[in-house]
Amino acid sequence: MARIFINYRKKGGAYAAALLDELLSSQFGEHEIFRAAKSIAPGSDYAESILECVAGCDVLLVIVDSDWSEGFSSGVHSNSKGDWVSREIEEAFKHGKAVIPVLLSGADRLNEADLPEVVARVARLQYLRFDYRTIHQDVRFMSEQLVKICPALKGV
Repeated sequence: MARIFINYRKKGGAYAAALLDELLSSQFGEHEIFRAAKSIAPGSDYAESILECVAGCDVLLVIVDSDWSEGFSSGVHSNSKGDWVSREIEEAFKHGKAVIPVLLSGADRLNEADLPEVVARVARLQYLRFDYRTIHQDVRFMSEQLVKICPALKGV
C-alpha cells in the first residue's frame, strides 16, 4: 500500500500532481506514491480502490492551485459525495491521516470561509509550496518533511 496519496483536481492540478508523483517516486519508490490516474489497475473498482488507498496511506497531499477553492462552488463539487477531492480529504481526516496542502505557483493560503465544511479544516493546516521556479528545492524540502511524518519512507 502506498504511503503517500496525491489528491488533486484534474482541471488545474493534474500536471503538477503528475510531476510531483514522478519526483517523489524517484525519491521514495513508485510503490510508495498513489495517484489515481496511474495507480488504479484497469478493471478495478475506482471508488473502492481510492477509499482503500486513502485508508492505507500515511499522508495525503492536497494539490492546491489558484482556482482550487472555486471548484467547490459549482454544483457537482458542492458536496463530498459528488466530488472526489472532498471525499478523499474527508476520508483521510476520518482515518486520522496526515493531510498536507501543497500550494502551487500562484495559489494563496486557503480561507476557511471559502470552503465547504467537510474540507474547511484544510485551510488551518500548515502547507508546503511547489513552485515551478523552485521545483527541486521544494521537493527536497517536501521529502524531508514527509520522512519526519512517516519515518518508514527513509528506508526506501
